[in-house]
Amino acid sequence: MLSCALFLQKTRLLTRFAVRCCTLLTLLVAALGIAAIANAGGRLVVGVENNDSLGFDVLKVRGTAISDAFANITIHERLFQLDEEGNLAPMLALSAEPSEDETRWTIRLRQGVRFHDGTPFDADAVVAHWSRMLDPNNKYRHRFTLKPIQRVERVDAHTVRFHLAHPWIVFPRILAAARNLTFTIPSPAAVAADRQHRHPVGTGPFMFSAWRSGDHLTVSRNPHHWAAQQGRLDEIVFRFMPDHQTRFAALRAGDVDLIWMDRGQIIAKAREDTTLKVHHGEDNGAEILILNTSVPPFDDERVRQALAHAWNQPQYVKLNYQDSIPTVSHPFGDGVACGDSQYRAYDLERAKQLLADYGRPVAFECLHSNTQRGREIGIVLQQFGKAVGMAVSPVGLAFGPVVKKVITGDYQASTWRIPSGYDLGPAMSRAFHTRSPGNWSKYGSEALDALLNAQWTTTDPEERRRLLCRIAAELNRGVPILYRGGRHHYVIARDAVQGLPPFQHGVLDLTGVWLETP
Repeated sequence: MLSCALFLQKTRLLTRFAVRCCTLLTLLVAALGIAAIANAGGRLVVGVENNDSLGFDVLKVRGTAISDAFANITIHERLFQLDEEGNLAPMLALSAEPSEDETRWTIRLRQGVRFHDGTPFDADAVVAHWSRMLDPNNKYRHRFTLKPIQRVERVDAHTVRFHLAHPWIVFPRILAAARNLTFTIPSPAAVAADRQHRHPVGTGPFMFSAWRSGDHLTVSRNPHHWAAQQGRLDEIVFRFMPDHQTRFAALRAGDVDLIWMDRGQIIAKAREDTTLKVHHGEDNGAEILILNTSVPPFDDERVRQALAHAWNQPQYVKLNYQDSIPTVSHPFGDGVACGDSQYRAYDLERAKQLLADYGRPVAFECLHSNTQRGREIGIVLQQFGKAVGMAVSPVGLAFGPVVKKVITGDYQASTWRIPSGYDLGPAMSRAFHTRSPGNWSKYGSEALDALLNAQWTTTDPEERRRLLCRIAAELNRGVPILYRGGRHHYVIARDAVQGLPPFQHGVLDLTGVWLETP
């Protein structure tokens, strides 16, 4: 009320108007306060596609399902997030200061924060998490994406320092990544006690409550969170519902409040329903088919190229997604303009010529998830292959077994994804460098390695863009992957669900959501 008093003193002619404004402002604030109390609490039920959670220990988990990513950022927090302009904004850390040569970054941490188990959040917790991932003996499967980071040291109780092998243009931004467990900080006590995988402990606005395999995972509000305005709901339940139609029916029936969805036909129906809202985010990354280039028939480049020319991406996107995602020729999104990336377009005659040159019958299995989308992919690939004389056998499995088979090399072809991210250069190096343990296609060349090495070290954004485009062209030449389409993200929610923020590279932060009540 101080500003109102000053206004009255300085503007006598407007006294009566000012008093009315102050009164209305006071009433408005009070009303908003009452509304906030009325809308606080409640239980949000989220329908997610996966059969189950894959777990939350960064060294044990085989992959990050979208349900795990949604749940992870309610339980755990990152050092930073990005604001609307793409700048670092404080979360568990308050500032990041580079050295003059940008090979050392000093990060000041927030004080007074505790993990859900009472363990203090401090420099030791940050160093323990990062050192565990960087230790080569632990064989962290994403370690290759962190290659420039040599070590993380404790400066004092609330300051850490990252030491880099060279300046790394994307380093500040990756600290804000929301997609996987790498950048969220777990309780060191929970990790040491080997509880983190099935009973995750973080500092977030919600605490792990229950996990019933194959059914649901529940988090409950953290009453002691350092940001008092966070966590307006009492709990969030993530229900595992792999079938798209079942999820949508449950939403319409009121059994769930929000669902993840990528089926164009269902999205179109939701947009016609006045009781529902469709939330949409455009992104980089790609839906792909990954080919094992170390086993027949894909150990021969001609077969891979033939399959690429038999693959009709525009028709697939129209049939399976009803154009709810874009077609792409590289995974870097609209922010990276590549021009001609040497993409192998649909060309049945060229495919047949390549197979004739190969001179042997081509038959292979393709793994896919046992969801409606997965089954549709298998059917479409089978038809595209048949058109050029390839015999394709689709094999549907749960998400976890598909991941296991791919990372152990026990496959010929499989559905896969290049996840969205603030920068895809590190992910491309991990996926396709010949020295990377995450190169599950087993593809590589000296030329590609040279390009992937150069993208780590260049500090010129334009030069880096050119390098990424040359990487895309090299992949399109050798065809270790086929693009099934780009990445657009959708959730469908009931009208009562309020406060949904924009997507963060496929992940929706539900911590500030509330349910509107009459």
